[in-house]
Amino acid sequence: MSTPSKPSAAAVVTVLALAAASMAAAVYFGGNGQLPLAMTGTGLFVLLGGLGFELARRRSA
Repeated sequence: MSTPSKPSAAAVVTVLALAAASMAAAVYFGGNGQLPLAMTGTGLFVLLGGLGFELARRRSA
């Protein structure tokens, strides 16, 4: 059984940066009263944050 290769540090940083940007967008749109866009940004933050932490976990293993 072959083990998958470790993700690159650039991939981990990119995904986590996109997660942070989506939360910043969610806060911006929430502050402007655009709830659907704010909730979309929050959902993306949760998904990308989880993916980023999983990539980081695989990289450290």
